[in-house]
Amino acid sequence: MKSICLLVITSLFTFIVNAQEITMFSSFTGYKYYQDDKEISKDDLQSLLYKNDEVKKFWKKSKTQEAISIVGIASEMSFAVWMTLELLNDDPFLSGRDRAQNALGPALGVIGTGIVGGIFMYASNNSKKKAILTYNKQFDNKTSFRLVPACNENGLGLALQF
Repeated sequence: MKSICLLVITSLFTFIVNAQEITMFSSFTGYKYYQDDKEISKDDLQSLLYKNDEVKKFWKKSKTQEAISIVGIASEMSFAVWMTLELLNDDPFLSGRDRAQNALGPALGVIGTGIVGGIFMYASNNSKKKAILTYNKQFDNKTSFRLVPACNENGLGLALQF
């Protein structure tokens, strides 16, 4: 009877400990998301995060910031193409100085949009981290009891400590 009770208490404790926390690791193609040790897709992660309003707010904010950073990086590329075309302009009436002067505006555009894209990408990553940390906070609630190993004259076992 004691062994059955011990087995039931241990299994209940195992279900309580099963936290389902989410972790995020960067990879070459972006981020990989894990729920405990199992890799989950971004859609599965989003469905988990949208169950909590505060977490949903951080996740939506990160998606908006990521979209702005992608627009900034695309703009940077277009400014870079424009700058290259100005520098490689083979108009015989333009001197090297004139070509460089014409490429100054696009060069400043490359720098400016690169900075904007980088800032928003960094902010997006921070918002993602905040969303995941906020989601994981719900599992930090400690119970008022815990199982501790006990050894006395009756033998070895587990004891509930309040």
